[in-house]
Amino acid sequence: MGPLELNLAGTAYRLDFAGFHRPLGIATDTLAVTLPPWTYRRHMDTLRLCTAPSASGLRLDSRALCNAVLTGVDADEAARRELAPIALWWAAGGDAPLAQPPAEGEWLDLGSYDNPARVRLRPWTEHQRLAALDASLSGEHDDDSWFDPVRYLESMVDASVATLDAPSGLDDLDARATALLLHATVALNVIDEETDPLLRGGEAARQCAARTLRLCQVLGWTPAKVWATPAAEVDRLLRMLDLLQPTAQTPRRRSLADHPDATVIRIDDDGDDEAVERMSR
Repeated sequence: MGPLELNLAGTAYRLDFAGFHRPLGIATDTLAVTLPPWTYRRHMDTLRLCTAPSASGLRLDSRALCNAVLTGVDADEAARRELAPIALWWAAGGDAPLAQPPAEGEWLDLGSYDNPARVRLRPWTEHQRLAALDASLSGEHDDDSWFDPVRYLESMVDASVATLDAPSGLDDLDARATALLLHATVALNVIDEETDPLLRGGEAARQCAARTLRLCQVLGWTPAKVWATPAAEVDRLLRMLDLLQPTAQTPRRRSLADHPDATVIRIDDDGDDEAVERMSR
């Protein structure tokens, strides 16, 4: 930490950076300003004002976000445009890679050596998700199709934070801690079908689903518990189930000969006359 120099789009920025929990000093050849820490509460409240649904998903008004980050800064419109890249970087909690979410029940570090913070997360339940969805769809708007994604995300965070160990509350987490928390919370609760081969479809996925759901039905387990079980133990369980509950054979397809009034003509191989047998079932 300390003085940093960045060159973005031909503009040289000199940053007095001491962590996202402390004010950020910004200087260029034409201006010098200071940005206060960007907190979780300010971030979520601003996202609610700066996001809107579109045909391709959510649309972020980055200019409005920049103006919110620069609130209180004495700068004209040209200077605000010049500061926009740094304002977005500050609100995003920097550009360093986000840590992989920890296993359920383990601590996730959110702070730094001089501003320690950590959190334990838990998956939210289906009841909590449905309640959040209902609240996010039934806001103050008359249009039933309106969806408040920020309210939904906040509900997910509130339900997922099991323990927060920080100098202050959730609302006061800095931008870097906010980015880490949101990333881990979404990864814990939202399935990414693009990266999960078990959800992509196809014959292999169907066989996996059949094996998994068979054990869930018999043992009362969840898919997560089945997948966390050692593979050899799963094979042993499935083999024992096969001994007690053999897999049903595929039934023979019915034909016209199965009809109760069908007349079946059998031709003997030795050349005898045709034998006609009336089949009744």
